[in-house]
Amino acid sequence: MNEIDTHDLLDIKLFNIIENEILTDIEKEKQLLELAHLNNIDISKIYQRYFWLKQMDINPNVIHLRENHKIIYEIFGEYTKMLNDHKIEYYYTSGILSYLLVDKPLERYHHDLDIFINMNDLNKLESVCKNYNFSFHRKLGDRGDGTKRVMLKMYYKDMFNIPITVFMYVKEDDLSVIQKDYFTNENGNEFVECMYNSPDIARLSFSDIPHYYNNIKYYAISLEALYLCKNGNRPKDIYDCSFFADYIDRDKLKSLEEAFKINKPNMTVSAKEDGFYNFIFLKSEKSKVLCKK
Repeated sequence: MNEIDTHDLLDIKLFNIIENEILTDIEKEKQLLELAHLNNIDISKIYQRYFWLKQMDINPNVIHLRENHKIIYEIFGEYTKMLNDHKIEYYYTSGILSYLLVDKPLERYHHDLDIFINMNDLNKLESVCKNYNFSFHRKLGDRGDGTKRVMLKMYYKDMFNIPITVFMYVKEDDLSVIQKDYFTNENGNEFVECMYNSPDIARLSFSDIPHYYNNIKYYAISLEALYLCKNGNRPKDIYDCSFFADYIDRDKLKSLEEAFKINKPNMTVSAKEDGFYNFIFLKSEKSKVLCKK
């Protein structure tokens, strides 16, 4: 068993003292004051940390944040190296970007990594990933309407609790971007939902200007696109947005919002009409075994 980081140990101790139903309030206060003194921090910081853990729904006895962050950084570094080595076109998205794009350390728990990958590079990705200790899986997940989504999931070594979810897209000649979501209905019929991103949306969302973290070059969606993705009601999204809200280009954000208002609607067609049908559903004319999520 890996040694628990001192910061994680502090989280465990303060959490268990406050959550202890046997201790009186006076006994809790005494133990917390001793804990604060031993760690040279103000007692108010102890309570702030506890309330934050509760807000983020984190039990530090189960989730060790520093350990989680170390693993996330490792997966990010190794996965990005593989993509860059083989010139695979990609754009990171979601949680970790809230911190990486503004050069801030991770804070909350991260259970996965999300990434957009150009579908023209998927065969290459699947063929080289084993050389970098990654596995490639096709899985089924609920779409919320009775249909089943075909998801591409990747895992580093034996870390199956932290998947990399691959979102698929293609670039058109007019510089628009089409995201693709493959699924089967209750009758087993196969479809693909095509989500159109106009040239303006693509330009404002998918930047070919590289970013750097710890000397690692990577590509990502823009802060403005990230903000629109995360600007919801989930506590973790609200918290993430607080980290980069001040870095957003408000004019660019407004342009992106306006572009979405006049964007073409999604279109669903038979997956058999799609050029990537064999890769997603059959692969070399052999039925794929799709694992349940």
